[in-house]
Amino acid sequence: MGFFTENEVETFDFGEAHIGEFRFGLGPFYMLLDNVKILESNSCNRDVRTMRTNGLMFRIAEAQILSVIEEGYRVYNADGILQREVADRTVEPEEYAKLCELLEGAVIYELKKEDGIYRISIDGEEHAYTFLVKGSGDSEEWNRFMNLAEM
Repeated sequence: MGFFTENEVETFDFGEAHIGEFRFGLGPFYMLLDNVKILESNSCNRDVRTMRTNGLMFRIAEAQILSVIEEGYRVYNADGILQREVADRTVEPEEYAKLCELLEGAVIYELKKEDGIYRISIDGEEHAYTFLVKGSGDSEEWNRFMNLAEM
């Protein structure tokens, strides 16, 4: 990879990033992401504007999954009357491998770090998930910068 940063998660905008590959559980935590915005404050961004990249490898070192929540939802009929409500559900560790496959191709709508805890919110095809991951740090690797308009 051409560019590498450590502990600079706040210098990226992961909103609307697409997940190409996703691995977590008993091994390392990593995601291969497309459409990641690189902010002006990033140490590798020599430009004075927000750029973007594809093929960014995001890793969390010494990752410990604190929780994975499948967000609940409500179903309404055409008249706006509530038909059913599904509560939030904690995803069990034995479901992690299947969830990795399910979330490849999904979109991240938030990735933030606060007090050593990474909060990753992902909008899957049918359900949304929120991950809380504790780690000793993060790293990001990518090959090139692109203009925001390039797709």
